[in-house]
Amino acid sequence: MTQTNTEHWTTRRLLEWMTAHFESNLIESPRLISEMLLTHVIGGQRIDLYANVDRVATDTERETLRSCVKRTIEHEPVQYIVGNTWFYGMEFQVDSSTLIPRTCTETIVEQTLHFAKLSTTSPFRIADIGTGTGCIAITIAANLSDCEIVATDISQDALLLAEKNAEKHGVQKRITYIQGNCIEPLSSLPPFDLLCSNPPYISDPEIAALEPNVGKWEPKLALSGGSDGLSIIRPLIQSAPNCLVEGGVLLVEIATSIAGTCLELASSNPTLKDVKILRDRFGDDRFLRAKKC
Repeated sequence: MTQTNTEHWTTRRLLEWMTAHFESNLIESPRLISEMLLTHVIGGQRIDLYANVDRVATDTERETLRSCVKRTIEHEPVQYIVGNTWFYGMEFQVDSSTLIPRTCTETIVEQTLHFAKLSTTSPFRIADIGTGTGCIAITIAANLSDCEIVATDISQDALLLAEKNAEKHGVQKRITYIQGNCIEPLSSLPPFDLLCSNPPYISDPEIAALEPNVGKWEPKLALSGGSDGLSIIRPLIQSAPNCLVEGGVLLVEIATSIAGTCLELASSNPTLKDVKILRDRFGDDRFLRAKKC
């Protein structure tokens, strides 16, 4: 993108150049990332790119795009560059203070909505531990009108972002945000019908082996589960029953590598029953589910 004859830098040419450039630098999903970046810079939707393939980029747009391409080559996640991502069909603002929402985590939402529909409790009380962007709590609130949700996070920056996302989707009145570590903020509150969490669960040895777009850019606070990946999950499994009603549900996202250990920890807890490991939509063992006796 260094030549000065801007009449040649159409949307088609920019997409082709970026895609090839990302491919040569081993960037995953090069075409999709090219589309996301160009849409971010010139506006509109991705489909608009192909409706206006001969549109010529301005000098300012090309300069902005050049910066975005450089950041991508340095493995910065495209979601941080454009400032948003999608989860359960809803758009969420993201920044480097939080983990980027993943599709596999949508299983927590699906499970929560399932148990809420089976419940006769009104309103259905939910706690979301380590809410991050707020994607779990907000998506549940958007799909479940009769609910009360408490969302916690140790990071104040993450909570501020989650509050912005809740306001964007008009569910802020159903969610209370509390800063605090793990389950501690819930200790003085009435018990919940369901407690869910996508906690840090990557062990320190695994952190060192993460792809650079994750390990270099996403916050370690939201990734690191300590030496064995269980520094947050272990106390969560131990203390969660104290915050649940009888028959209340515990849902925790976990790493496949620690699924067996999590199953043992929950099964050995005398206050938990019906302990199961659930698979995500990709077939991986990614969730612990249990009920309070």
